[in-house]
Amino acid sequence: MVIALFRDRQAITAVVSVLLVLVVLTTFVTAIRAYYIPALAAEHEIDHMQEVHKSFTEFAAKACSDTPSALVHIPLGDGGLPFYSSLSSSGIITLDPGGSSINISLGNISEISKDVDGVTTIYNITNVSSLRMWTNDLEPGEYSVFINNNTENRTSIFVSQNGALVTNTFANNSSLGNITLRSGIPGDSLILGNTFGMDLLNMHQSDFPVILNNTYNDPDSLPFSLTFNGSFQVTYKPVNETLNISTGYFKYRASNNYWIDQELIFENGAVMLKQGRNSEIRSCPFMSFENNDSLLHMSVFNITGKKSSLSGNGNSIVTLRVVGSEDYVYSNVSNISMDISSDQADAWKKYLILMTNDTRVENNTVSSSSSSFQNKTVWITTREVEVILP
Repeated sequence: MVIALFRDRQAITAVVSVLLVLVVLTTFVTAIRAYYIPALAAEHEIDHMQEVHKSFTEFAAKACSDTPSALVHIPLGDGGLPFYSSLSSSGIITLDPGGSSINISLGNISEISKDVDGVTTIYNITNVSSLRMWTNDLEPGEYSVFINNNTENRTSIFVSQNGALVTNTFANNSSLGNITLRSGIPGDSLILGNTFGMDLLNMHQSDFPVILNNTYNDPDSLPFSLTFNGSFQVTYKPVNETLNISTGYFKYRASNNYWIDQELIFENGAVMLKQGRNSEIRSCPFMSFENNDSLLHMSVFNITGKKSSLSGNGNSIVTLRVVGSEDYVYSNVSNISMDISSDQADAWKKYLILMTNDTRVENNTVSSSSSSFQNKTVWITTREVEVILP
């Protein structure tokens, strides 16, 4: 009887020990699931958001460079924890070329210098102080300038396959005569592919000043426009100048499980971080004062491509191409103002208010103008960046 009772107690002790071990293991596993795994998953998602931020910083750097084409890897999700793949976060990237815009108004400008390439029209001109054809890669063809987009008043520069150079100017569709500057024979021909420049206001090289003076003397023709077909450099005085540029945006929005959902946006050269309703510019501002604040340099980025979006939790490869860029220099501008239409208007306000207190927001449009933007030389660089999603 005593032996049986002893055996029963041994059995009970073993069962209790097993139960206690199970309780400890269950408590340990529960603690891991309740505290350790969420903390580890949150840290994993934070690291992932930092990787996305690096990708957007790389995107901005390549958009600012002269590289014609580049690839940027953007991880849509964090990949999840080992043995817990169901915990993986995800994300969505969106391209909207018409999602934002900037309007820059320049008043009382003394002079503007521009480099143009291709078919380009400049309006509201009152006087031209310099004009020359200029190219770093001379090719055969016709290079021309029209006044008021009228083919009857134009000058044309003809470059032949053998390097001959002939100019012809027309006033009211009547030729003022051909001028042969290079005959194309050996020793008297242009070298195709080389840098070439020619001053169109030099009377010895063209009759363009004749039709230009006719325009100055006709009040009905002022202000006038110049239409270029080719590569030219022009300096002129305008009435006023207004640039309306659709900047667009490229955006990533995270769908996290354990960390705060955030957005990263590339818009007009800036990388922004948005969390909830608040957003701020984190890198690559597009505007700065230089030369002891006498020069205002602005870089404006026009995002182009097909409006689209892509979601998932894998790795996405985004292609971007810097299609073209132009520089505009405006001398001694009396008044400068700008309006930025953007869903991230509060971020632009925080940035611009550091430069000028006269900054306000209304209907997702930030308006800024003050004495900080007066009597400056303004240098505006515009870049067209084409973005292609997979």
